[in-house]
Amino acid sequence: MLLVHALKRYLARAPGSQGYNTVDMRRGVLSALLELSASKERRFGFSGTPSRGSPVFLHGGWRCGSTYIWSRFRQSPHALCRGTPSSWNSRHPQLDRPYHDEYLPLLGLRGVRGYHDHFAVARYFPWTDSLAPEVRYLSGLLDNAARAGKCAVFGFSRSLARAATLKAALGGFHVVLRRDPVQQWLSCRSYRIAEGSVYFELCHFMILALAPPGSAASHFAQSLGLPRPPPGSFKQQFEFLKRALGAWSDEFSFRAFLGVTLLSYATASTHADLTIDVDHLSRAPQYREVVRRAIFSRTALAVDFDECRLGIHHPAQAALNYEALARDVAQVLRSCGAPAPPSCGSWSTAQSAATGT
Repeated sequence: MLLVHALKRYLARAPGSQGYNTVDMRRGVLSALLELSASKERRFGFSGTPSRGSPVFLHGGWRCGSTYIWSRFRQSPHALCRGTPSSWNSRHPQLDRPYHDEYLPLLGLRGVRGYHDHFAVARYFPWTDSLAPEVRYLSGLLDNAARAGKCAVFGFSRSLARAATLKAALGGFHVVLRRDPVQQWLSCRSYRIAEGSVYFELCHFMILALAPPGSAASHFAQSLGLPRPPPGSFKQQFEFLKRALGAWSDEFSFRAFLGVTLLSYATASTHADLTIDVDHLSRAPQYREVVRRAIFSRTALAVDFDECRLGIHHPAQAALNYEALARDVAQVLRSCGAPAPPSCGSWSTAQSAATGT
């Protein structure tokens, strides 16, 4: 009931609904803003100069403002930033360098040593507690940053479910990015509507379809009727699922997206050193300053977010009862063996913490 109540409180403040405030933009409804314990402060304390022992990991989903956040870290001369975006009609802010500029010194005939395309979504939900291939790959990037005398900053859009394991293996400062899930899904959907591109929606389907057998994510995929792609490359599995599904409804897409989102944040939020509400960051100068200070105190990196602006998609663009669907998805997830995501409990209580009421 806690999860359902939290989602109800959250969705009731969607644009165009009663109680929505365009200035507050659901202040803090997505997470407890800055829970930095004293013990973690000691572990990640810095004297002012970034070091190899202080890598930064930015964990977010597609269309949640993660590229903007990553780009702000990239402005620091002390940071060596590597991310996962590509060159396309992204609607991202203008960058001063190409997305993958930092990878150029590492490129070989077969790409960057240690990277495999199944890292992208096939291993989104870990099969075991060990992510040895990913850890080896990231360790190599950490070593490269250390040799350059830089603080490594990783910008991920497919790491939320792996955040806990990566933190246990590599340490570092882990930042979880959150956006209004209705807005995030509408942004994903808008590419299908405006351009016929189904990449974002289909990747959420793939994440579920390729989840470890017997897991809550796998059971949820079965409840949606998602076929499991045969072994193959990312492109092959993507095309298989695209052909197998054909056209899909907005309801089907939103259910899959919300299932991935809730399962992902159930893991990531409980291991975050800092959670950033990107909606609030987009509209509240005081919150930007709070976040900036929190990042500096933990990493010694000076990062500003003065230009943060997120567009708003009206929920009526899709004829869905978001609250009813969210309630049903939560119930199905529980029947699949997923506990109520701990972070979701804060969605209904963080408003008072953020507004001071």
